[in-house]
Amino acid sequence: MRSKFEVVVAATGTLLSIAQLRTAAGLSGTDTSRDTELQDLGKRVAAEIAIACRVRGDGVAEPTLLAETVRDTFRETGCDTDLFLSRLFASSISSIVEAGNTLAATDTYVDGGAGIVRRISGTRDLRWRRGEIVIEYVAGFTTVPSDLIGIAMDLCRLRLSADAVDPLERATTITIPDVETRRIERWVGAVPGSSAGPLPDDIMNRLGRYITPSFAA
Repeated sequence: MRSKFEVVVAATGTLLSIAQLRTAAGLSGTDTSRDTELQDLGKRVAAEIAIACRVRGDGVAEPTLLAETVRDTFRETGCDTDLFLSRLFASSISSIVEAGNTLAATDTYVDGGAGIVRRISGTRDLRWRRGEIVIEYVAGFTTVPSDLIGIAMDLCRLRLSADAVDPLERATTITIPDVETRRIERWVGAVPGSSAGPLPDDIMNRLGRYITPSFAA
């Protein structure tokens, strides 16, 4: 069931610190000469990762994997035992209101990593009551996981490398005096056999655990 989704308190911060962005660019930790460019790149890469991970947005705040307070509103018909949150990695549930009644924590089971909320009574699973169900929760990361930092840094390096090359230049000639002249050709456009997705295959594979399943998107 798809919910109405809202961002209540938007995330602050970025996936990569300026120090990490400088490292990705091959700069020393004290070299501030490209900070503006790198901060823009960091935002671009974070947005690309969020899109690749199918992170849901509300049309106002930019989708992110960082922690923020969000709200899902479901129109329940009384048939479901599981509700699928719009965002994964729910670290805390602020409130769950079922048909006007606020539920106690013992009335629900929450799998925050998978983004699943189940109505329970003791050891029994129950169906959600017919009507509006509003779930407010915090989802995303306060501390960015090490593997996600590595992925973002590698994507930054990839983008910096691509930006340094003329995308329309099919070939170039390199001459080493008294040694050789070498012609190097580049593929213009998508590389045959490469990913048709938003990011290269190796990046997408590493992002696997962060990608929102289609049933929760």
